[in-house]
Amino acid sequence: MISDRVSPQQEVDIPNEPVRGTMADINVLALPGIEQVRAMRDGILALPPNARLTGRRLVETTDTSVVFTMPISPWLLGPKGTMHPGVLTLLGDSALTGAVITALPPGVLFVTAELSMTFVADMPSAGGELVATGHVVHVDGRHGLATCEIRGPEDQLLGFGTSRVFLERPMDVSGLGPISPPPDEPAWLTPDPWARPLDEPVVAAIGGPDGPAALAETAAGVRARPPIDRLAGISLLDTAKGEATFSMKASPWLTNEFGAVSGGMIALLAKSATAAAGQAGARAGLAYRALDVKVNFLRGVRPDGTDIVAKGKITHRGRLTVASAEVSHRGRLVALATGTTVLGK
Repeated sequence: MISDRVSPQQEVDIPNEPVRGTMADINVLALPGIEQVRAMRDGILALPPNARLTGRRLVETTDTSVVFTMPISPWLLGPKGTMHPGVLTLLGDSALTGAVITALPPGVLFVTAELSMTFVADMPSAGGELVATGHVVHVDGRHGLATCEIRGPEDQLLGFGTSRVFLERPMDVSGLGPISPPPDEPAWLTPDPWARPLDEPVVAAIGGPDGPAALAETAAGVRARPPIDRLAGISLLDTAKGEATFSMKASPWLTNEFGAVSGGMIALLAKSATAAAGQAGARAGLAYRALDVKVNFLRGVRPDGTDIVAKGKITHRGRLTVASAEVSHRGRLVALATGTTVLGK
């Protein structure tokens, strides 16, 4: 067994730690989609890195639906000291795509074209778990549609999501064999990132400088980044009135079962940019709350360690403030997003 070489000083730099988890065995594509999700549920396939990072698990499947859970770890907290709303896109992306997979024939790959998430209630504090139930709505030879509901520790509805995926032509699976057992894990000396205690307390940006000043302090390094940003490798690069720019390292930790940076992670970054742009346009002391985010995915992102950059900008200013974000990687657009923030109580 290999020892974990991560020192206590490196634990706060999670994106640069040795990655845990692995992409799915390609041989799983020889199975019908419903059998693929059952293999994920039953542990026949190894957990991907983004599941090891966040604690996301597939716990239940039917012929048309899937249920994923995620513990509300302190590492999921945002700048308000409660769970970051963008976490719902992480879990929702899995539930939505998992639901579509249940209806696919063998050998069909897909790309997510669009993900929308509406935030229904105030986000919970750390503790308990999220439960996301995804339902397939329609699948034909070209695309698939799905919906999901995400509930909190007290069974309260937190978010409602929809997604559309484009299906590739079926590949020839005649040469595929049985699924190989998951690879042996090293003898890690630390828990998976989501299960570790926070290394420093959360300083919530509520009251006082809870608008542009809090963002400026974070960008300047005066205010600590919220836990979700340190977990995912997100940094606030710059902020101005009505604008905000974030980066996120395209780390292997962010990858899904197919080896790409997950759409949910890209949506989290985009959500941060749209909400922060709205916050940056608010006057000091004014409350703010994210209402929704919609992301159109233009191309996939490979985990090459370079930065993914999201630039958010207000497109409509008012009590309901709308912002857009352009997400790029290596100078190419990978996603476009819009988000609504309500200003004031």
